[in-house]
Amino acid sequence: MDKVITAEDWASAFSQVEHLLIHQSDRYQEVVSTLAEPGLATARFSLISTPSLDIRQIQMQVEERLVLSDFDAREGVESMFILQGDMESRFEVLPAPVSFESLRHGFQYNPMMRAHHIFHPGPLNVLQVSFHLDYFKSLAQSAETAPLDTLCQRMERKEAIMLASGQLVLQPRMTEIIQAIRQCSFQGAMKYLFIEAKLLELFTLQLDHLATVAQPAPKEQWSPADQAKLRAVREYIELNYLAPLTLTQLCQDFGLNEYKLKKGYKQLFNTTVFGHIHQLRMQKAQQLLADKQMNVSETAFYIGYNNIGSFSAEFKKRFGYSPSRV
Repeated sequence: MDKVITAEDWASAFSQVEHLLIHQSDRYQEVVSTLAEPGLATARFSLISTPSLDIRQIQMQVEERLVLSDFDAREGVESMFILQGDMESRFEVLPAPVSFESLRHGFQYNPMMRAHHIFHPGPLNVLQVSFHLDYFKSLAQSAETAPLDTLCQRMERKEAIMLASGQLVLQPRMTEIIQAIRQCSFQGAMKYLFIEAKLLELFTLQLDHLATVAQPAPKEQWSPADQAKLRAVREYIELNYLAPLTLTQLCQDFGLNEYKLKKGYKQLFNTTVFGHIHQLRMQKAQQLLADKQMNVSETAFYIGYNNIGSFSAEFKKRFGYSPSRV
């Protein structure tokens, strides 16, 4: 049986609860909450409040399927970025459930955010941005894009909308921005200025992606069986990206020819096979350096570089600073 918790009683479901005020000033506030309940879940929530938006970083390990019942009748507009895991939301004003899957992003306006949110067992890693309505409307009117024009019209009529739900694959640059936010080394107000700037960059990329998918989609080329195989390849790569992977071996292991693997992967996931592998390896390098687990040369060899200079150049090209700075 599902474990059902109301939003008001969320913390009371956990035997271990800690709230830590990280920063408070006239403009910014950050609170980090950690919760744990054996057999149920462990969770870490970071809430950063600014005059224009709120940023929630959610990291959970769910042991038992949870249903969070939120009876908040507020009006809301939100961006969601799912780095890991999946969840489902059943909003009272939407006719069908909304699924949020791993490595996807979504965007919604809802005149009443009352809903039941279902967390499935496993890890969940989410960045959620809630825009203050006046601030968002000023952004939308300035951007003048088709998706935002549609959204503003729906907002005026108080009609719920989920833009391109389930279609938006998380782009590599989006992932890098989220990692930069989470690994920000600035302190005090500088930290929150940096995060605000990065979130606007992230929102710009999301708008661009929304405008792209709003265009008529090309005729589907891939059968459901081929799509399932391609998703299996992606999952395998995400678990084994440090291994010496080849197109030939992936084709043999997953029953695809090279054309389907290369073209299908690009079309479904907006990146190439080796582009995805390279992205994951560089993110791992950034993590190893940030956590001080390895030095630069050790990290370069660990992720597959034989030349430290090449690694350093590629690292700087991708992240905007040299690995030695980390």
